[in-house]
Amino acid sequence: NKYVLLILRLIIGGLFIWAAVVKISDPKAFATIVKGYKLFPMWSINLIAIILPFIELITGILLIIGKWVRANSIIISILLILFIIGLAQAYFRGLEINCGCFSTSSASTPSDILWTIVRDIFMLIATFIIYIFSETKKETINISDEETKMSNFLNSKGAKAGYFALGV
Repeated sequence: NKYVLLILRLIIGGLFIWAAVVKISDPKAFATIVKGYKLFPMWSINLIAIILPFIELITGILLIIGKWVRANSIIISILLILFIIGLAQAYFRGLEINCGCFSTSSASTPSDILWTIVRDIFMLIATFIIYIFSETKKETINISDEETKMSNFLNSKGAKAGYFALGV
């Protein structure tokens, strides 16, 4: 149903926009959160903290307006998988971190991290649904029609006059 897909696009896109705006508004705090995951080399922390929110913002906006829906659902799915992996490793390592999802303040408890993983899995399922059931616009070209048009053009008097003018 196209209305269900629209609602899913609005929810997922809206959540990604919200998350991006929080991170963009305080990049220093978000960089601290990224560092807390203890996954990335120090030189990459600021780069991740600056680029990731803009990827979230752009994909969220494009998903909502319906532009390149399938491509954006793939990008968001990849991000969600990476977020789930990051959260899971933090949980199993016993790290007390802020997930950095929709806030840049306060650390999360282990149960908060588990809830966030579950939430991200549901969001991932929603992006799969968006990808699978979104329409793809395919243009088909009938080769025989194109060949007929070309043949008619080449056999026309205008085309022959053009060949004559060129000395062909």
